[in-house]
Amino acid sequence: MPAFDLSQGSQTLARYDVVGMYSDYLPRFIRHVSLFDGDAATVSMYEEVKVAHMGPPLGTGCNLPVHAVGGVSLTNDEIKQIEARIEEMKDEYEAEGPDRKQQYIIDPPWKDERDPNTGVRRYRRFSCAGFVLDAHLQVDIELLDLDKSVLPEVDKETLQLAYADVDVARKGADLERYGVGGEGPWRIVLAGYVLHALDRPSELIRREPYQAQSGDELFPAAR
Repeated sequence: MPAFDLSQGSQTLARYDVVGMYSDYLPRFIRHVSLFDGDAATVSMYEEVKVAHMGPPLGTGCNLPVHAVGGVSLTNDEIKQIEARIEEMKDEYEAEGPDRKQQYIIDPPWKDERDPNTGVRRYRRFSCAGFVLDAHLQVDIELLDLDKSVLPEVDKETLQLAYADVDVARKGADLERYGVGGEGPWRIVLAGYVLHALDRPSELIRREPYQAQSGDELFPAAR
C-alpha cells in the first residue's frame, strides 16, 4: 500500500507494515518508525498498536501510538524471514548484553560490532529507521538509497527534532557515540524518509530504492 497520514482516515495494517510517529514539537515531522507486530487490523490516528522497533532498546510486542503508516505487500515467506531476522537480533543482544545506548546508532543507520580479535560479528547496532530498512533487506527489498551523495543535508535544528533526548547543541560524547561528528550539516537517514520510500507502487518499491529529498523528514513532505 502507499503511505498514509492517518489524520485523513483509518487504514488496514498487515504484519510488518511500517508505523510512523509524529514529533510533539513540529507538525508532520516523523520522529520514529517501527514495524507493526500484530495480526491484520484497521487502525486510526493516535491508536496504540503493537510494534517491533529499535527504541532503543530493541523491543517486540511494544505498544506505541500510530500517526502514519506505509507498507509493501509481503508474502507469508517474507514475513517469516523478517520474523526470523528479528529473533536473530534478539538472540545476539541476549548473548552479548549491549545496553540501550550500545544497541543504538544514528549514522550509519546500522553498524556491526565485531570481536576485535576474530572479526566475528557480535551484534548489530541500529537507528529506528535502520532497523526497518534492515528488515526489508532480509527479503531483498532495498527501500532507500543510502549513498551519502544523494541524502539531503540535515541541520542542527532538524537533528534535534529527530533525537529529542540528545543535546545536539552541546554535541560531544552523545553524538559521537552515535556516529555523528563535526559541526554539520550531516547527510544522515531520518525516519520520515522510510515512509516516503513506501509511498510508491509496490512494484517500484521492489525494483529500486527511493532517493530522499529535502523536506522528506515531514510526512506528507514540505515541498
